[in-house]
Amino acid sequence: MKKIIRRVSLLLLTLVATFSTYAFSPHLDGTMMPYDFETVDSVVPWNSDLKPVFVNYIARHGARFLSSAKKTEALKSRLEEARRQNRITAKGIDFLNLLYRVDSVTDGHWGALNSLGIKEESRLGHELASTVPELFKEGQVVAESSYVPRVVMTMYEFCHSLAQYSSDLEITTTEGKNLNPLLRYFTTDKPYVNYLEQGPWRYAYEAYAQAILPVNPVADMINEVVDSKELQKLSLDAYGVLQSLRAAGIDTDPAEWFTQEEYADCWKVSNLKHYYQRSVSTFSPLPAECALPLLQRMVSNADKAFNSTSLTVKPNENTSSSSEPLKAELLFGHAETVIPLFALMKLPGCYSPDCEPDAVAAQWKDWEVSPLGANLMMVCLEDANGNDYVSLRLNGKWLEIDGKKVIPWSTLQDYWSLTH
Repeated sequence: MKKIIRRVSLLLLTLVATFSTYAFSPHLDGTMMPYDFETVDSVVPWNSDLKPVFVNYIARHGARFLSSAKKTEALKSRLEEARRQNRITAKGIDFLNLLYRVDSVTDGHWGALNSLGIKEESRLGHELASTVPELFKEGQVVAESSYVPRVVMTMYEFCHSLAQYSSDLEITTTEGKNLNPLLRYFTTDKPYVNYLEQGPWRYAYEAYAQAILPVNPVADMINEVVDSKELQKLSLDAYGVLQSLRAAGIDTDPAEWFTQEEYADCWKVSNLKHYYQRSVSTFSPLPAECALPLLQRMVSNADKAFNSTSLTVKPNENTSSSSEPLKAELLFGHAETVIPLFALMKLPGCYSPDCEPDAVAAQWKDWEVSPLGANLMMVCLEDANGNDYVSLRLNGKWLEIDGKKVIPWSTLQDYWSLTH
């Protein structure tokens, strides 16, 4: 009982910290923004004439701690050097103390799913079950995740919540590096890896960053003349730390060190990098093309579900030998997994291929595409005459394709150019 009380207390403390008053919108935290449950659609877009037969679900991991000590170490090194030389300001001392605080909270847990992430995934599992309750009374669910611990834990927390819905639901989970080509293709596809490291997008990104990144946030921490490029890099590192704190449950207002305009400019630079690296841009469609195996997997699942409502897990697939009907496949990965997929699917808000750098922040927003816990629910539906439909729910919102939220399956395949 004491362990349960302690865990609940940690969840409540994280929730309080996450939603404390910040001067800036959580949207400016970009892909580190916690999942927004306050704006989700609670009513399904189909009527009782349609019957759900299957769900494809693909998601990013939930809220986590800062992924590594790289940014904090770079900032600590520079500020500690300034302190040794008596050139650190009061703001610099305050930020250095914040970095020590981040280390004390995160040390040993870099990149790990945290208590907020656990809470998010528990709620998301419940949302899936309550959206299509008729599917999850009994039958089979298959779940697969990237080998990375925060993603594995995301899958387990989500499935634990789903399993509580019905004791007759059989859930099979799998994780491992053998799934890298499907869920971590951004590390295995050599042309794409080369594009990430050396692609022509870098010149446009670096020019934009140099033009708008602020210098004052770190210049105000160090009482000495510092090269502007170094100040810009350190300011972006400082933003990278601060944008993670809301999700980590560390209650610190970025307005202590950044003006809103400076913080927004750092977000724009970070957002542009995500856009160039993970979406379709004037430089290349390669990121989205690399997600094609994922989309083909979802399409194949839907085709099988539409062709037979007794879709089953074969004995040689995953670890299950059950002949129970397969009700859902759940895939768990990273922001780098879902952003290209959503671009390939041309989902509203996720596909803007012709943006100039100055226009990206208005047309493509990383916090809309892939907040922490980002997910796409693809519900396959049939009517009494055997006609096939699909509804898509992205980050809690039912999407319209060609003005419809319930889309004929053939129309959606045409939209994806998969039937040509």
